[in-house]
Amino acid sequence: MSALYTDFDGKWHSEFIAKARRMTDAELLHVINDCEAAMAALPENPKCEQYADERLYCGMELHRRKV
Repeated sequence: MSALYTDFDGKWHSEFIAKARRMTDAELLHVINDCEAAMAALPENPKCEQYADERLYCGMELHRRKV
């Protein structure tokens, strides 16, 4: 991925969605669990919005695959 979440141009989102399509089901589930754990451990972390987006996009990909 070449874009940063903090670029605020939307490119990061499309790049991460494309990356999620290449992940295995196990990788998607790992990212979801990792993001949830990070958000619960430190909810005031400024990266929580990025973690929430990563969790969402991985969940969307699993749903697309009907897992």
